[in-house]
Amino acid sequence: MAKAEEKFGIPRDRIILEQDEDVLDTWFSSALLPFSAYGWPDVNDTDLKAFYPGHLLETGSDILFFWVARMCIMGILMMGKPPFKTVFLHQIVRDEDGEKMSKSKGNVIDPLDVIDGITLDKLAEVIQKSALDEKEVKKAIEKKRAVTMLSSF
Repeated sequence: MAKAEEKFGIPRDRIILEQDEDVLDTWFSSALLPFSAYGWPDVNDTDLKAFYPGHLLETGSDILFFWVARMCIMGILMMGKPPFKTVFLHQIVRDEDGEKMSKSKGNVIDPLDVIDGITLDKLAEVIQKSALDEKEVKKAIEKKRAVTMLSSF
């Protein structure tokens, strides 16, 4: 409430916060994907029989617990067997500070900007239009400015 009051300049008594009652948790719903996309709960569906379980899941280790474990748990619970036989974990791309590159952190670069070129001002404009908090926008722009200055030597 305090954050909304401060950010939007609206008195607290005029702010109404409600939780949406029709939301399926992202990690939970994605855990259903390996079988729900193939006709489940009809266990005799042709696609389900042909494609479940799959052979390989390729993913990053950062979502091993949040997504992969849940897919395995739900697959075993609902289908009697895990959704894939092998999990291949790829490396995580990191920035100059060792942080995972993420749009929500503002530490990513669009590959097309590398190919076509982009000015620091335009890059700052892109960051400012993001969903980042104001402090994070400032931090991301400062980091981009520092990297740009270093790379010009």
